Amino acid sequence: MATNLGILTQADLNEAMKLEKRKQYEDQRKKRIFNAKQRLYGLDLDALEKQIAEKSKQRQFEAECTRRYEQQTQMMQDTVKAKELELEKRKHIMESDLNYYRCRYQRKEQSREFDLNDPDWNKKSQPIRTADDDFNLGISSAQVFSGEDLGFKERKQRQREQQRAWLDQQVMERKHAEESRVKADRIFEESLHSRDKRLEDMANSERRVRHEIVDSIRRYNSEMAKRKTEERARKKNETTEDDMAEIYNMLTSDMLTENPDVAQSKINPNKKIAFMFRGMTPEELAQFHKQQHQQLLEGKKRRTEEQMMDKQWEQHALNIDRQLMLKHLEMEHKKQAELQRLFEFNGKLAKEQKMQREYNNKVMNINRVSKEFYEQFNKTTR
Repeated sequence: MATNLGILTQADLNEAMKLEKRKQYEDQRKKRIFNAKQRLYGLDLDALEKQIAEKSKQRQFEAECTRRYEQQTQMMQDTVKAKELELEKRKHIMESDLNYYRCRYQRKEQSREFDLNDPDWNKKSQPIRTADDDFNLGISSAQVFSGEDLGFKERKQRQREQQRAWLDQQVMERKHAEESRVKADRIFEESLHSRDKRLEDMANSERRVRHEIVDSIRRYNSEMAKRKTEERARKKNETTEDDMAEIYNMLTSDMLTENPDVAQSKINPNKKIAFMFRGMTPEELAQFHKQQHQQLLEGKKRRTEEQMMDKQWEQHALNIDRQLMLKHLEMEHKKQAELQRLFEFNGKLAKEQKMQREYNNKVMNINRVSKEFYEQFNKTTR
């Protein structure tokens, strides 16, 4: 053998290397051919990997849609919650302002009837007599007896002049009271006109109208408080004049009549004297009923507007829920359509495979194969 190896040429070495490579290639081919699983089932790995990639992409798309839907739902819920918190805050501010106004300008001692129900009225009132020369003592006071009346003519003349001055003073007071009443009516009509204008503007912007209403109420309340302050100051200045007018009314016995003008206060045109008041006139009753009916209409209109606003918010929330539901249904329909297309494609593939099997069984495999046919395989790779 050593002698044979000694005579090998380069061509023999090249031939031996070729044979070795062929043998290795043949072994690798046997491993592929004699793999029963791959040979019998014929798996299409590329198709399977493609289907796996499509399924993964579909799951990622559905997960992304679900995440965006949940994010949008959370954002809408946060918006609605923020709006509710803002409305609650504004309502709390309005209630706080209303309570502050009531505590500041609508106390019990600020009412116009408080002087009739004042528990300290006796403490605040003046005594009946302070001295013998008290100017409040009248003819029927039975406190001073001057004896013989020597200055009767002069006293009668002074009384007539005093009565004439009182009459002139009452005429002026009634004139001032009528002017004050007309002015108060004009101010009240202007306030009603301003309030109607604010109510008409409410339909354009809720925020602006509410702000204007609050400002108008504050201005109106400030004006009323100022008027009450001025009225109390004027009342204090005219107390003495009312006392003199009361003496005249006692002399003329108007307090025993049922004249409605007697019960009218000289200080406040909207106030009646309790012990002379005989009831409201038909015009006053009609005006009272008219104002009461107007207040009822305003309260009903305000409640109607609040109900309309609540219904609008409820309708807005329902519209948002309906849009979300429609979006969810649309995504479900798309998902169902995609599944239906996949089912149809799989059904089409199954039908084609069935037709191929029937063709193979009826056309290609009509001849029976004997045992000798199978025995000639699996012996070599060729």
